[in-house]
Amino acid sequence: MSTNDSGRSLSPSTAFELLADPSRRGVLYVLLDSDGPIRYERLVERVLGREITPYDDRRRLHLELHHTAIPKLANSRFVEYDERTRRLRLTDPHDELRPYLRFARSMDESES
Repeated sequence: MSTNDSGRSLSPSTAFELLADPSRRGVLYVLLDSDGPIRYERLVERVLGREITPYDDRRRLHLELHHTAIPKLANSRFVEYDERTRRLRLTDPHDELRPYLRFARSMDESES
């Protein structure tokens, strides 16, 4: 990833790609609100708790988080997942993703 003129390396395209999926946004919202690393199981519970859905939809969402959303975020430089302790945390040392995340949250909240 190249650095732009402002010295930051997060492009809007990358930020919007990470935030395009509601499940990934849910994970990022939970991580943004946590005071530090959060256990994988607790994170999944909190993301699922944000959704009012039937059992089958909750099961589908759990599988999506496990197989798609969390691995994609863990492969980004904005979420760290320690497989040994099963803890995740937001890693945004230059606060590059947070403004996009806050904007996405405000838009999601205005739609509900």
